[in-house]
Amino acid sequence: MNILIVDDSKTILNRLKTSIENELGLKVYTATSMKECADLILKHKGDFTLALLDYNLPDAQNGEIISFINKFKIPSILLTGSQLDKKDDIFKNENLIDYVLKNGSYAIDYTIAIVKRFILNAKIEILIIDDSKTFAAKMESLCKRYNLNTTVNYSAIDALETIKQRADIKIVLVDYMMPIMDGLQFTMELRKSYKKDEVAIIALSGTSEKEIVASFLKYGANDFLYKDFTNEEFIARVNNNIEVIELFDYTQDKSKKDPLTGLFNKRYLLEIGRDIYERAVQKKSLFATVMIEIDEFNVLCDSYGHEAGDEVLFHVAQILNKHLNKDSIVARFGAEQFCVLFKNRAYAEVIQVFEEIQNIIKNTPLKIDDNIHHITVSIGGNITFTESLENMIDLADETLCNLKHKKIEKVIINS
Repeated sequence: MNILIVDDSKTILNRLKTSIENELGLKVYTATSMKECADLILKHKGDFTLALLDYNLPDAQNGEIISFINKFKIPSILLTGSQLDKKDDIFKNENLIDYVLKNGSYAIDYTIAIVKRFILNAKIEILIIDDSKTFAAKMESLCKRYNLNTTVNYSAIDALETIKQRADIKIVLVDYMMPIMDGLQFTMELRKSYKKDEVAIIALSGTSEKEIVASFLKYGANDFLYKDFTNEEFIARVNNNIEVIELFDYTQDKSKKDPLTGLFNKRYLLEIGRDIYERAVQKKSLFATVMIEIDEFNVLCDSYGHEAGDEVLFHVAQILNKHLNKDSIVARFGAEQFCVLFKNRAYAEVIQVFEEIQNIIKNTPLKIDDNIHHITVSIGGNITFTESLENMIDLADETLCNLKHKKIEKVIINS
């Protein structure tokens, strides 16, 4: 992704460029005039994800740069040293997403926050529900301007089906007055399946009755907007709700993950694993528990320190995460142990997969203190159903312990 910054203040240019590249990892190109900007546009064939544009440039003193960039349909943020009249024609440019007053260091932080939000929005799915095609199109246009993936339904009943099929939808904008099922009925129905921290609902209405607002909030809406909203108010509410959902996701993710390796932790594996185990038993489907342990881990830590041990754990975790597919749940289970729950694979396939992983780990060198190490792991598993998930894991661990005791360098899975 390429970001374009045009500003005649080299101080602002350098601060924005440094912050965006360091914090967001994006490539930034800079210009100090409209002519330099035109040269960059020509050189890169308009391939810019976002442009940050100074209103007052030496060769474009009245915002002409905005109209110029708009021709290339590049989303833009306006940087200005003075307050502008909102009726100014410059604000009619469909690709202008926001403007920032350059009034100190806060302006830099705020600009970077807008850039970050715009980039992250590319991963956000938003659903608009309104039987008015005109108003739905207005909201869709605003959402797309801010880089949101947008779907439109003109019926609340259709929208319930859409949400079932599109698990990535995080925000729903729903009108109150609709035929067959109104927005309030939709909200109550959706809340039977999705909590407020899973899918945020922003209700909209053209009526000013306060009772409607209270009803929506009472029955599960996260927020409410009157339909005479300004563009700024609309996107501020949408972004605020996105950030709340992201915060919930982040907090929940942290509770599931091992902070060092990024794999699931033992508690979460057991929690989700019990459901997977029970379904497998009921359906008589294939299911395996596999334990993996890093060989000579304590010796390595004693020789090189615990930081080296952390490097080894992360190294092995990355390989497991890369080479195990969606039919598996991988977790860090103990100090140097990993546990894998493997679904829908026959005995021979389980053996083959873990022999390959064992070889990949062994043949992927890791550099520690200028020394090259070839890490090895022992792998034992169980594919026979017993009375509980925990017991299946224990049997896999017993197989692993026997392997290590006998110093057998192969994968063994009980069947």
